[in-house]
Amino acid sequence: MRSLLGRLAILFGLTVLLSACGPIYDTQYTYSAPTSARGQACVSSCDADQSRCRYTCKRRTQDCENEKQAIADREYRRYVRWRQDQNLPVDKSQYDFVPSYSCPWESECTDVCAAEYRACFTGCGGRIDAQQVCVMGCNQK
Repeated sequence: MRSLLGRLAILFGLTVLLSACGPIYDTQYTYSAPTSARGQACVSSCDADQSRCRYTCKRRTQDCENEKQAIADREYRRYVRWRQDQNLPVDKSQYDFVPSYSCPWESECTDVCAAEYRACFTGCGGRIDAQQVCVMGCNQK
């Protein structure tokens, strides 16, 4: 119960802090494709490149998470064997052995993909209009 109350207090505190920071904006893009056949073919290539990039991001993140899980499985099995050999109780879980390093965030990687796509799109002759839009805390000044 204490743990739950502590977590709720932390969540409430973070909410207050974030709301005190003022409005949060995001950039939204409007794409105007080139009209020439060559420009449109070029944009199609950009689309394919972006799909590959996003797939690579997803794969890289998943591979990292899978590796962390495999390490935890292996280390936990080793721990259990050792505890059993020593006639000691197994008092840890598999989650205690998950490595603490962070895997790449898929969203950060896909942000890079999006930036590369915008550069490719404009390089093909397309036009992109960017607009800042308030997405949180919009009633604050």
